Amino acid sequence: MAWGDGTGTVVVGMEDFIGGTGETAAQVVREDLNASGVLRMRDGTVASGAGWTLRGSSSAGRIDGALLDGKGAVVFNNHYADPDLRDNAHAFSDDVVTAITGGRGMAGTKLAFVSGRSGAPEIYLADSDGQRVRQVTTDRALKGAPALAPGSILLAFTSWQSGFADVVLKDLRFGTERTVLNAPGTNSGVAFSHDGTRLALSMSYEGNAEIYVSTLTGSRVKRVTEARSVEFSPAWSPDGARIVFCSDAGGAPQLFVVPRKGGDPERLETGYRHNTSPEWSPDGSRIAFTGRQNSGAAVMLYDLAAGKSRVLLPRAEDPTWAPDGRHLAAVQEGALVVVDTVTGSSRTIVSGFAGLSEPAWSR
Repeated sequence: MAWGDGTGTVVVGMEDFIGGTGETAAQVVREDLNASGVLRMRDGTVASGAGWTLRGSSSAGRIDGALLDGKGAVVFNNHYADPDLRDNAHAFSDDVVTAITGGRGMAGTKLAFVSGRSGAPEIYLADSDGQRVRQVTTDRALKGAPALAPGSILLAFTSWQSGFADVVLKDLRFGTERTVLNAPGTNSGVAFSHDGTRLALSMSYEGNAEIYVSTLTGSRVKRVTEARSVEFSPAWSPDGARIVFCSDAGGAPQLFVVPRKGGDPERLETGYRHNTSPEWSPDGSRIAFTGRQNSGAAVMLYDLAAGKSRVLLPRAEDPTWAPDGRHLAAVQEGALVVVDTVTGSSRTIVSGFAGLSEPAWSR
């Protein structure tokens, strides 16, 4: 039985890490696991038979990390040898979360976002804790709507470098880019399917903007919606069977759900008159979106079973789910924040980036 602290979190003991980079590695792991919301770190060994304990060493950034159960038995003992200490610490942290909870961790994932910090709207990449922010596009053309494929290998975004709105795929390992969709009109709002094999996007080459599904090469494109209104900002359900999107069919943007292969869209009665930037939760039970009323924008959660919305984060917009299904990132008052959907607590992870917008979390 897990040893808790009365708040629903599991207390995990942490022995001092040994080795030249042990203290730094331990600090990153401690911060990762405290941020998970499901674990709470405590220095030293947890009482025998009551909980879990971490043991580790780190030299030259490499980490040997072990998780012990309450009887002192080793649950796992892994070696992490990526070139960067933070990558190794994040990987260890995620292994701990999975071993204890059975769920996914978020420490080793990435966040993309748009900022005009360099004087032009470029795309940046950051760790899930806001560290190691780096600029990944540099051509100074207008850009928007970044999306990360599972594993953070591919980045998709809309670029106006050609003078028109085209969809570009960038391989983040090698820095190579290729345009995959440049049909006449607008090609925008790309979202990767959860298995990383398909793109959903809004295209207007047949008239008004509609939702389409495409292969990653752009060689096969299928129209999903057919209406006289403007359809945009698609996002996939976790099973890939449905797509949520925005439509201005009723005047102000509202949320609709349609089968991936096409059909009659169903409107979601969110209770808000202006809804944008929807994203489906990893467990399929909720849709996060930006809702706007007279009081301004807020990040909302729509419960699909209950058919009701609630405010999660006021004065915020552009929500994106962490792969753990518990946390969301969003833009609040110009900063990138992460909010715990269970406790409601939030923390700023990136600030000081002019025009920060449209964050996208990898899966």
